[in-house]
Amino acid sequence: MSPLIEARSARAQTCVTAADGPEAEADAALASAATAAHSPYLVARLAGQKPNLYGEVKFAIVAREIRALGRRLGRPPRVLDLGCSTSISRHYLERNDLDFEYCGVDYEAAFSPDIVMDVRDLHRDRDRLPWTPDVIMLLDVLEHLPGKEPDIEAVMAACDALIPEHGLILVVVPQLYRLDRLKLPHLQYPEHHVRMTLGQWRRLIARRTRVSRARGIGYLSCLPYLPMFSPWYREDNGWGRAFQMLRSRAFEWEPLKPLEKGLTSLLGRLPGLKGWCNSTLLICRASGE
Repeated sequence: MSPLIEARSARAQTCVTAADGPEAEADAALASAATAAHSPYLVARLAGQKPNLYGEVKFAIVAREIRALGRRLGRPPRVLDLGCSTSISRHYLERNDLDFEYCGVDYEAAFSPDIVMDVRDLHRDRDRLPWTPDVIMLLDVLEHLPGKEPDIEAVMAACDALIPEHGLILVVVPQLYRLDRLKLPHLQYPEHHVRMTLGQWRRLIARRTRVSRARGIGYLSCLPYLPMFSPWYREDNGWGRAFQMLRSRAFEWEPLKPLEKGLTSLLGRLPGLKGWCNSTLLICRASGE
């Protein structure tokens, strides 16, 4: 991997040469899904992913935090995206008109990340990074670590050691996504190795870094998961088809996007509602230890 920082677009920069375009990237990822992968299911599901309601509101909140940091720094922040999958985060941040430098890390080579690396190896492979980041993003990543709590603690400790005093560690964890926080016994999603309430997530992450504050994300985009309350829910029956229809069609209606952003801006700050939403953003800073 080249350590050079090259312009990926007029608004963002990345640490490798630009690829052939989103269509070529999607085709390559789909083809690679049939080959050896750490998680063939996730590779097949995420390859070629497109912007959606949840992504729009999540990155509106994330971009707001990064933009505020950029103003304080007086330059584009350097963003390290751990568990970046297809690097769709970069495209969402660009859509939010953000100036930043970007480097994406993932252990799935099928996603063509800037650096192919297991996030659990960050503590020993940090010299592969092109620069010291101002922002580390772990967006919907920690729940996928197979070592559960010990892996999560180790990754957060490595991030805490890497991030400078002025920097941010932005962690998004699932709450009502697939009804995770409710821990319903009939819902088994093998890609999520832990299911925790917001309080449990916050206490775990706070063991290794300083959790500054939390923001709830997605008060409409969690509604498609309502069919999963049924104890008879399966992906291949009527309950599963209802979920797919709600998520992929009904709740992707364009007028819902500004409404979802408005609700998240209003409700996501309320203490009692920060965990009763699709996911929660934990805004962390270096512990100084």
